[in-house]
Amino acid sequence: MNKKITFLIGLIVIVALGYFGYNYIMTGGARDIQTEKSEFTKTATDIFTEFSNNSEVATKKYLNKTVQVSGKVTNIGENVITLDEKVSCQLQVSKKVAVGSQINIKGRVTGYDDLLEELKLDLCLIK
Repeated sequence: MNKKITFLIGLIVIVALGYFGYNYIMTGGARDIQTEKSEFTKTATDIFTEFSNNSEVATKKYLNKTVQVSGKVTNIGENVITLDEKVSCQLQVSKKVAVGSQINIKGRVTGYDDLLEELKLDLCLIK
């Protein structure tokens, strides 16, 4: 009986650690982008050019970092804004903006999509 209980407790601990570890990795930990200082301030065209020229180097430099990106709104979806047809920003809070307007967005770089040729940011806030 003691071995069964020990095994069950060990299994529960392993599952819990796996669950919390997975959530931490997938969400980047608890982050408040609004209070974080931007590590980089770039135009959408400039940061996209870095990724399109050498995505490995740019990924090492920017991945999971807080950046502030400025550009012209070229597409608006449900909680997603695209800047200069190059940078896709997943918004934390919806805010009304118009296509063609010039805005600044602060967010976390999640990666570069080679297929769509688009830089992805999440946890974005319009500044």
